[in-house]
Amino acid sequence: MVRAVFVFTVLLIAGCDDGSRADSRTLDVDDPEFRQGQTFHKQGEIRKALECYLKVIDNRKGAAESHLEAGRMYLELQDPLPAIYHFNQYIRMKPASEQSNIVRQMIKTAEKQFMQQLPGRPMEPDALGGSDLNARLRNLQLENEKLKRELADYNRTQKGLILPAKTTSEKPTTDKTPPGDDKPARFRQYTVAKGDSLSSIARKTYGDANPARISAIFNANRDKMTSINSLPKIGTVILLPE
Repeated sequence: MVRAVFVFTVLLIAGCDDGSRADSRTLDVDDPEFRQGQTFHKQGEIRKALECYLKVIDNRKGAAESHLEAGRMYLELQDPLPAIYHFNQYIRMKPASEQSNIVRQMIKTAEKQFMQQLPGRPMEPDALGGSDLNARLRNLQLENEKLKRELADYNRTQKGLILPAKTTSEKPTTDKTPPGDDKPARFRQYTVAKGDSLSSIARKTYGDANPARISAIFNANRDKMTSINSLPKIGTVILLPE
């Protein structure tokens, strides 16, 4: 374990290289996001630095140095499986680079870190053979990537199922009786004349000024009257319930 920590420390120091060596200069190193990631790393903002390197990987093909830095960030965040993935991507792209052997050691460090994170630590890192451990890690990595793809597909499907708030072109009906309006289904019309009141109209049409009659006339004409004593102006046609 002491040896692994020593190797990890050496690699962190190597990560602070100014990139002056010819084999470390790639297009992704010149990307503004890559440089921002280095700045965040120096400031101790590991997650922000990781986001920058992942953006470079998404935007550029063959971003080997960004894969290497992303692996380092994951390793610092105690997340060994994605660290191993990015380290392997670096080796795939630059198998003969000066740092490839160091990156292979970092992969071993990440593998040991993963084994130590297993519940109950059922096996110490050195209890498994190297090939068996690598095989298990690859399977876990493939399963993780598969789950990520399935989740992305599911999210896209869910977005496609979202419907507009209103998809019909129904026209609002205007023949509904407004709330509180008790107009009867059958009525006759009456034109307001000079000197009229609800009492006089009731006597003319119903033969008496019963309060129930007056209330019925008022309720049938609420759209024209503000109160039971405010008869519409002369010439206005009102409704008289039958």
